[in-house]
Amino acid sequence: MSELNATDGAHEVDEANPLEQSTITMLDVLEQEKELEDEYAAVLGASDEKSCTYGKGAIGRQALYSCLTCCPEARKDLDKAAGVCLACSYRCHEHHELVELYTKRNFRCDCPTQRLGKCSLNPQVEGVQPRNEGNLYNQNFQGLYCKCKRPYPDPDRTVEEVMLQCAICEDWFHLPHMKAPGASEKWLDICSEMICDGCMDAKPFLKDYSGLALQHVVEDVKEAKPEAEDNQLKNELDRSICDIMKVPEGESQPGEGEPSQKRAKLEDCRRPRPPKEHRGASFWTNDWRKSLCQCSECLSLYKELAVEFLLDAEDSAKTYEERGMKRAEENSSYEQGIRALASIDRTQQIDAITEYNRMKDKLKEYLQAFAASKKVVTEEDINRFFAGMRNESNANLGQPYFCR
Repeated sequence: MSELNATDGAHEVDEANPLEQSTITMLDVLEQEKELEDEYAAVLGASDEKSCTYGKGAIGRQALYSCLTCCPEARKDLDKAAGVCLACSYRCHEHHELVELYTKRNFRCDCPTQRLGKCSLNPQVEGVQPRNEGNLYNQNFQGLYCKCKRPYPDPDRTVEEVMLQCAICEDWFHLPHMKAPGASEKWLDICSEMICDGCMDAKPFLKDYSGLALQHVVEDVKEAKPEAEDNQLKNELDRSICDIMKVPEGESQPGEGEPSQKRAKLEDCRRPRPPKEHRGASFWTNDWRKSLCQCSECLSLYKELAVEFLLDAEDSAKTYEERGMKRAEENSSYEQGIRALASIDRTQQIDAITEYNRMKDKLKEYLQAFAASKKVVTEEDINRFFAGMRNESNANLGQPYFCR
């Protein structure tokens, strides 16, 4: 957790205007809290943190963790790997070495199965259940990512790492390590999904839609002013989508003297013709999946290549994040803090930030003892700290004075 700016600012309150400075400091605290809430909601907000999801079968998308304490052999043998849901990571694998997998699709929790053992959140499940044969495991379960097969965060890296998750294989890749001609970090603001070069080659039908991918649009965009760049990219993309769905030049429209069988094929299948040969990874904007053809021939192809999930509107990681953010908004401590801040006067605001700073200093001192002894901080330790803070506050109130 990064240091809150409110702590330093509160000790340097401008004597000329302490009320104004205290208010800004409190807003800084709330904004930092908002950032943490958003990060939490994006990954965990749409997952169940109280109940094991094993009984629900394979979940469309959920937050998952790989336990290397229970499965040490998984480091060398991926067949020994196992994934657990959010609730089991808290209740059944606390203090274990867990690898955060972000989210995975169509995965059933392994906690009550032969891969791990009995699940404490599933007492009704008798014995150890068979392995989940439908689960897929990649190198992420070993704590490795990208073609470079490095951990994240990488202890050998000294600069910020930009990683993207492939929408097909769900591995994570460093942008510089992908075969993506012309790829740029400026695309990240308008890119909704990425498909790595390996999956583009393994699922060749996707190249038929490469005219919708960002790099093919960017290659034809003329140099523009920085402030107009994003709008131009989007406008060019819209025009390309329209162009790519047209009948290729040199072929007549259906009904112009062609055999009826060929006309029916053109009418049934909407898979476009690529404007040029595609190489490398691809970057896609929001709703690109809606352009996928759903004729009987293409549907059979999706099933054969095990990519039917591309037609599921709820499958994408972005949709999952949006669900989590929406659910988190209902209990946002940021929104509650803003309302509380607006309802109290300036004197009370100063008291609030002073109390916050006192609590933070004491918490830091409390945690330093654990760091010095290399002891793991448990939930009970944190609860004990705040119980002590409450008792201290109550003691400071002293005996009430009644007028006679």
